[in-house]
Amino acid sequence: MTGKILTMSALLLVATWFLGSPDVAHAATLAVPADYSTINDAFEAARSGDRIEVAPGVYTEANLSLPNGVAFVGLGDGPGDVIIDGRGQGRILLAEGVDRATSIANFTFKNGRAAGHTSYERSGGAIFNSNSALRISNCIFLDNASDGHGGAIRCNNSTPLITGCVFKGNDATGGGGGAIDCSFDSSPLVRGCQFENNSAAWGGALSCRGFSSPTVVASTFIANAAVGSKGYGGAVFADFGSEPTFQQSTYAQNTARYGGAIACLSDAQTNLGNCTLTYNTAQVLGGGIFAYDSAPRINGTIIAFHEGTGISAEGGAAPVITCSDIFGNSRGDWVGSIASQLDVGNNINADPLFCDTTSGYSLMDESPASSPTLECGYMGAWPIGCDIVGTTVSTFAADWENLDAQLTWQVRSIGGSAPTFRLTGSLSESPETEWDVPFLDLGGGFYTAVDLNSNSGSGGTYIYRLYSAQAGGDWVLMDEINLISVPEFPGIGELKAWPNPFNPMTTISFRLGQSQRARISIYSPDGRRIAVLADRVFAAGLQSQTWDGRNSQGKAASSGTYIVLVEGEQQKQTQKVTLLK
Repeated sequence: MTGKILTMSALLLVATWFLGSPDVAHAATLAVPADYSTINDAFEAARSGDRIEVAPGVYTEANLSLPNGVAFVGLGDGPGDVIIDGRGQGRILLAEGVDRATSIANFTFKNGRAAGHTSYERSGGAIFNSNSALRISNCIFLDNASDGHGGAIRCNNSTPLITGCVFKGNDATGGGGGAIDCSFDSSPLVRGCQFENNSAAWGGALSCRGFSSPTVVASTFIANAAVGSKGYGGAVFADFGSEPTFQQSTYAQNTARYGGAIACLSDAQTNLGNCTLTYNTAQVLGGGIFAYDSAPRINGTIIAFHEGTGISAEGGAAPVITCSDIFGNSRGDWVGSIASQLDVGNNINADPLFCDTTSGYSLMDESPASSPTLECGYMGAWPIGCDIVGTTVSTFAADWENLDAQLTWQVRSIGGSAPTFRLTGSLSESPETEWDVPFLDLGGGFYTAVDLNSNSGSGGTYIYRLYSAQAGGDWVLMDEINLISVPEFPGIGELKAWPNPFNPMTTISFRLGQSQRARISIYSPDGRRIAVLADRVFAAGLQSQTWDGRNSQGKAASSGTYIVLVEGEQQKQTQKVTLLK
């Protein structure tokens, strides 16, 4: 199961990281402070496709507005070298209506403060994402606050991609989501992030409401708190039809009145796959999870050693639990409405046998949560074995984006020093001729690369090798992958939509054999065209277009199945997509 989850994440990275087509014809690099004395000055001068580079230092700025289609990059060795300090003078940055070509990387955002009379003004202490698909990677969010929701980040009808970020000491004690709040059909993808010591009235780290569907992968939630009279979800809160999904994530030492780690209410459909929940505390109900009128789906998960019951489920719905271990919780394990599920679905009640909990929650070789007799594989977010030190590759994927090869990989390091990586490419016809491929560290163990020496129409097979080395050591081959070039063809191929079903946004991808004009339209089941997403000349290769579930008048479409029609100069293809509400 773990492999499947990570592979899906890697494919999603390929599909989403390169969306958007900035206007590169006039692209420029704007340097702060060499060319522009302030970030705000650079923002005002920037055009779509530009790159704004900020030198190491502390920049005291707030109330910035991020231009669409720009890459906003800190030039330090790490995010701690380039600091934007709001000094409590306002929200640091607004991202309004920006697309996936817009990115932020390698900054520390600290002391932002969202305040005012409206929810819009009072939310998102560091960044407010409104109707945007912003990419944020390798950033630190430190001591930001809001009087409303989202101490660090607020998402409103947005689908940001947040990778390798650290959220620490952010606060939304007047609302939800000490680190991140997702509202109004927002579906962020959060990968390889750390949430520590954040607090809010509900969802100490993350809150999702109003039919939002965040996906969180390979992240940790440590010592977050839901405070005050509400106090729902020390780490995570979900309600009002939201559908958050958590994969291979860890929750420890979080506190709340209800749901020490997670609280889900009001028809929220919370999904947990291969997660570890341990040593969380609830003062009232649900040391691990509290559910009211909500039926979380839990698979391959360890829920152990909480102050309170492992799971408390109240109201008219009950969790669906498979292949999970609930054990050692102070007020009971398989009790209440979940008692009957112990003897079904490969569920167990046994000490998971963690190794050394001071450095993580790996499992001993003899752990019942890693037993070879389990039909569903091992449980929890951590690997098996107490002597594991070093770095392993979880995923290594490649695909074509236009004419260039796009590569992504995820690694996991336990103990020891972080290695250096090297990525090489070669052609199978001449493997002795090898070249180095530059790559980008997104943070959190996620990496991406573009090979400008490749060509999807070359007719050859490309071999990519990933190496690692410790300081002063030799290069060691970690993984290898082949990428076959795509023969030229005149029409349209590989039409897909992901996610599908979706809410609120799906990405439509297709491959063109040659540069041509193409129109992408959405049709209702009765044959009416309700939206034209694009009608222009596309380059050859893999292309992408998003649909936000709205018609040409900007009104939200009703739930149901729709037809995507892609019409090229010589061929047309259709794909069904289902919009959920």
